[in-house]
Formats: sequence, C-alpha cells, structure tokens
Amino acid sequence: MGSGVSGMNDIEILREMLTPNVRVLLQKRPGKPSVELTDEQGKTIANIKGLPHDSVVIRAEAFEGPLKIFQGSKMERRRADFVIVSNEDTKKWIVCIETQAGNRKKAAHIKAQLKGAQCFMCYCKCIGRSFWASKDFLDSYQYRFVSMANINLNKRTTHPKGQPLHDSPENFLKIFGNAHHFNKLIRRISR
Repeated sequence: MGSGVSGMNDIEILREMLTPNVRVLLQKRPGKPSVELTDEQGKTIANIKGLPHDSVVIRAEAFEGPLKIFQGSKMERRRADFVIVSNEDTKKWIVCIETQAGNRKKAAHIKAQLKGAQCFMCYCKCIGRSFWASKDFLDSYQYRFVSMANINLNKRTTHPKGQPLHDSPENFLKIFGNAHHFNKLIRRISR
C-alpha cells in the first residue's frame, strides 16, 4: 500500500509532500467526487466525474525543475498538465492528462508531455521512498495516458475501436470534449 514508517498511505504522503498550490481540490458530490481541471496557459476547463475518494490531482506543469536543468533537445523539458493518482481498494491508477483547447498539437509533442509527467511521478516516487521511508511508495499503480482535445467545444466523441490500451505515452488515448467520467480515462472505451 505504500505505507512507510509513519503508516501513511500513498495518497496521504502525496498530500503531505506536495504544496497546496499544485494540488487541485476535489469537489465533493453525492457519490464519488469530481474535479475541475483548469489549464491557465491553454485557457481550458475540463471536468472529470466519478473519481475514487482516495485521490489526489496534481498540476504537473507547475514542476519547474526541468525548465532550469535540462537543455530540451529531446523535448525532455515538457510535462502534461495534470496527473490524477487514485487508490481505491486494490485498484491503483496514475493518469497523466494533457489538455488542449483545439486539436492541432502534434502527437510527438503530446507524447513528450505525457512522458514528462510520468518522469515527474518517478521523481515523486523517489522522494517518497527516501524522505518518507516508504519503500513501496507508488508501486503497483497502473498508468494511463490521455490527451483531451477540443475542450472548449461541446463535442463528445471517442477514439476508434481497436486502439491499443493507453498504458504508455506512445499509445495515449485521445478524447474530445470537456466532461468525462474517471472510468473512461482508465479503461478501453467501447462505442
């Protein structure tokens, strides 16, 4: 479960580790919480409903370290906008999300941003293991990679049938519109 010396679970460690300005507050609703993802740079707002109660949402783009350290020749300075980390019973998810108002961003740029968010989570994993003495911090999580496009339009479509599972940045799921359910982000979508 990721408990260290303090007995905290992974989500509790992340809440203690990350400053409040990089965490997005969950909105309490009847049933499961929701979250509003506001991207200041892209001027977009996306809504995700049905998050597990034990979740934390992170503004990964706020991590400034890569901008000051790396050259950027391989797009290693990029990061996706948001990361959702959820722990519900035996189901553990890390969902990296890139948002965009339109649909013009090249796939190579989206992949680089999703890879950057995954690297950020690897950095958090090292911090949790070292400073919180949690030897299995963020282990056993399944990754999902999502690009949300045309957010400012009220359009809803799904990706074509037969697309590979979106468990790597190279096979990211591209969805359209500004409102989605968490289950849509973590599983294959059928029409």
